[in-house]
Amino acid sequence: MNSRDGTLGPFDVFLAVAYQGSAMRFLSFAAAALLASSFAATSAQGPEPGSLPEQTTPPVPGPARPRPAGAPLNRADPNSPAQAGRNALYKYLDDIAARQTAERRATIAKITTRDEAVVRQQQVRAKLLDLNGGAFRKTPLNAKVLGSTQLDGFRIEKILYESQPDFLVTALLYIPDNKTAKLPAIVMAPGHAASGKAGDFAMASTFARNGFAVLSYDPIGQGERLQYPDPKNASAKSPGNPYPGQSLATRPTGEHGEAGLQPTLIGDAVARYFAWDGIRAVDYLISRPEIDADRIGAFGCSGGGAMTALLGAADKRLHAVATACYFTSFDTLLPSIGPQDAEQSVPNFIASGFDFPDWIELAAPRPYAMVGTVSDMFPWAGFLKTATEARRFYSLFDASAEGTPTSKPLPPTPTGPTLNPDTSNDIPATAPFQVIAGIGGHGNLRPITSQIVGFFLVNLAGRKADEYKAPPPPAPGASPFAAPDVPAGTLQVTPTGQVATSYPGSATVFSLNLKRAAEKIHPPVKPQTLLQVQTDIRMVTKAEAVPGGPAPIGTPASPEDPDHIRHRLRITTEPGITIDAEFYRPITEGKHPTLLILRDSLDASLESQRAGDIDHLRSLAKGGTAVFVVAPRPSPPGTEETKSPILGPFYMTELRAELTGKTILGMRVDDVIRAVDFFSTGSTEDPNQITAQASGHMGLVLLHAAVLDSRLKHITVDHTLESYASLLKAPMPLDAPQDILPGVLLHYDIPDLTRALGSRLTFTSPLPGTANLSAPEAAATP
Repeated sequence: MNSRDGTLGPFDVFLAVAYQGSAMRFLSFAAAALLASSFAATSAQGPEPGSLPEQTTPPVPGPARPRPAGAPLNRADPNSPAQAGRNALYKYLDDIAARQTAERRATIAKITTRDEAVVRQQQVRAKLLDLNGGAFRKTPLNAKVLGSTQLDGFRIEKILYESQPDFLVTALLYIPDNKTAKLPAIVMAPGHAASGKAGDFAMASTFARNGFAVLSYDPIGQGERLQYPDPKNASAKSPGNPYPGQSLATRPTGEHGEAGLQPTLIGDAVARYFAWDGIRAVDYLISRPEIDADRIGAFGCSGGGAMTALLGAADKRLHAVATACYFTSFDTLLPSIGPQDAEQSVPNFIASGFDFPDWIELAAPRPYAMVGTVSDMFPWAGFLKTATEARRFYSLFDASAEGTPTSKPLPPTPTGPTLNPDTSNDIPATAPFQVIAGIGGHGNLRPITSQIVGFFLVNLAGRKADEYKAPPPPAPGASPFAAPDVPAGTLQVTPTGQVATSYPGSATVFSLNLKRAAEKIHPPVKPQTLLQVQTDIRMVTKAEAVPGGPAPIGTPASPEDPDHIRHRLRITTEPGITIDAEFYRPITEGKHPTLLILRDSLDASLESQRAGDIDHLRSLAKGGTAVFVVAPRPSPPGTEETKSPILGPFYMTELRAELTGKTILGMRVDDVIRAVDFFSTGSTEDPNQITAQASGHMGLVLLHAAVLDSRLKHITVDHTLESYASLLKAPMPLDAPQDILPGVLLHYDIPDLTRALGSRLTFTSPLPGTANLSAPEAAATP
C-alpha cells in the first residue's frame, strides 16, 4: 500500500500482476479496478562523417587492450535482441533531434530577406564560437621548408608550421611550374585515413597541373601527427600508408574520439583544434610571396569535407569552398549510420538549432560547391534537403543562385556526373552556389574531378571550367588505394615520419587542453551549498527527473521464480524507454529496509554467469531486506560500432546524446530517480530505510542521483572515478565516454558530490583517471 494514503501503489500493482495465475489469484475485483485506474493515471503522466563504417568486435571484460592500427572491428547487429535497449535509446534521442531540427526548419523558413539572413549568420557564428569554446589567439607560425621534390609539372615542398605554440602541423605545398603571376591556392584536408595528406596526392597534383598551389596538411591524429603513438610499434608500416607508426587508439577515428574527451570536460569542442589548424594553413599561404591572398579556397572529401566545412564557415578569407561526401541532414543521418566523430559532433549542436546547412550558409555569399555521390553512406535524401535549403539562403544574397525557372520537372537521381540535381532551374556557372553530384559510393570523386576543378577554375582562377586538364591515366590494374608512385620521402615532412618521435616534447591536444583548463577553471572561493550542487548537476547532466514524481509503470518479465522471491520486470521510466529490473521480496510481511543496486546489465543471457550473485540477493531477501536491482539505459546495454577499444562501447552513443543536449549519465540519473519513485510506492519497502549501491560507471550515476534524491539515505560506491580533474590529467583515458559531461569542470567535480553527501556516502577503491573505468563490479553487499 502507498504509505501516504493507503491506496494500492504502482509497485504493488506490479506485484499483483506478477502473482496472477499463481499465489495471487485472490486479487479482488476492487484491487483490479485500482490496477486499471492506476495504469490509466500513470499513462497520462508521461507523454569515418568522414570515414567508411568500420568493423568492430564485441567488448570484452577487463582492461582495454589497444589493437594495431587498422585491426578489423565488428559492428553491432541491430536486429539482435541484445541491441533492443540501445535501439530504443537511439530512437529516443533521434526523436528529440527530429523535433529540434523541425523547429530549426521553421525558423529558417521565416528568413526572407538578405538582412534577416545576415542576422542569422551573426547569431549562428556567435553561438558556434561559444559551443566550440571561444576564439584562439594567433601566435607565430614559425614555419619551415624542410625539403623539396620536383615532379612532372609541379614541385612539392615539405612544410612544418605551428598552429599553436609547439603544436606542429605537417603539410605539403604543391607549386605549379611555369607560373607567370601570383597563384590561386587551395587548402586541402584529407579524409579519415591513416595516410593523411599522402592520400590527397592524386587530387592535389591534379589541382597543381591546373595552375593552383595546394597546401595539403595532416589533420590531428593522421599522417605524421599521431596523438597516441604506440612506442612499441614506432617503425611499423601499414599497406598504403607511407608513414611509420601505429596508434594506441587504433585508427584516425579513434584518435579523434580520444582527443575529444578531455576538451569536452572544460566546455570546449575538439573541433576548434581542427578548424584552427586550417585557419593557420590559410595564414601560411598568405605568407608566401607566390600566393594571391585574394584567391584562396578550400577543398576536402569525407573527413576532409568536414574540416573544409568548418574552415569555410570560420574563415572569411576563403574565396571559394567545395566540400565533398560530408553534407546530409541530421534527420536522415541519425536514423541511418548515426553521428560521426568528435570533431563533427559538437555538443549541443542540434539542441542549439543547427544542422548541416548552417556550415554552408555561414559562407554566403562566397562561392560554394556541395559535392556528393548518390550511393554515399551519408544519405542522399539529406544531401538534397541541405542543398535545397542552402540554395534558397544563397539566393537572398545573389538571385543567380536560384537560377532561371524552367518548365522542366525536378531532375531524377543522377546516373552520371550531374550539376545542380536539386533544382529544375537553369543555374549559370558563375552562380555562387553549385551542387556537383556523381554516382557510386563514399569518396568516388574520380568521375566528377573535372567538375570540382572546374568550379575552382571559375571562382578562383577566373578561367573557364572547360579549361580543365586531366591527370595522366592510372596504370592498368593499379589499385586506387596504392601509395603514390613518387620518389621515397617525397611526402614525408619529419625526419622519422612522426612529429612525436622527431620532435619529442612537442605539444598535443592533451597538453594544450591542460594549459587551457588552467586558464578556464576557477575553483569557488567557498564550498558550494547543496542547492548549488543540485542546480549545477541538472544544468550539466541535463537530468530532469524530480524525486516523488508519478510512479512509472512496471511490466512483469518471464520466467517467474517458483518461490516468488525473485521477480523480473521492465520499468518504463519515460516514453520509449524501459529498463530491466529485479525485485527480491522478503518472505515476511510488513515494511523492510530496502537496498537499491545499480548494474550495467541484467540481460537474461548473463543468467548463468550470475548464479552466485542471484543466490546472494535471495539470501538478503530471506534475511529481511527488500532488494531492487536496476540496469539504467540502455537496457540491455548492447554495443555500437567501436572506433577504438580504448573508447569503449558508448562513445558514439554519447556523441548522439550530446548533439541533442543530453548525456548518458544524466539520462541514467533520471532512470534511477524514477526507479525509486516506482518501488517506494509499495507496501514492502520502508521509505525511511532506502540505501543504494553501485560500482564503476554506475557508481558515478549513483553519486549524482543521491545528491538529487534525499530518499537515498546512504549509498555505497566503489571502483568509480575519483575526480574529473584526474581524468583531465590522464594521458589516455580508458573507456571514459559514458562518464563524460560537457563543461562539468567549469561547475563542479566529483569531490563536490562526496562533500554534499557527507555521512550518507561510503566511497571505497576510487579510480584515478588513468585507470580502466570499466572495472569489474564489486559484489553486492548489504
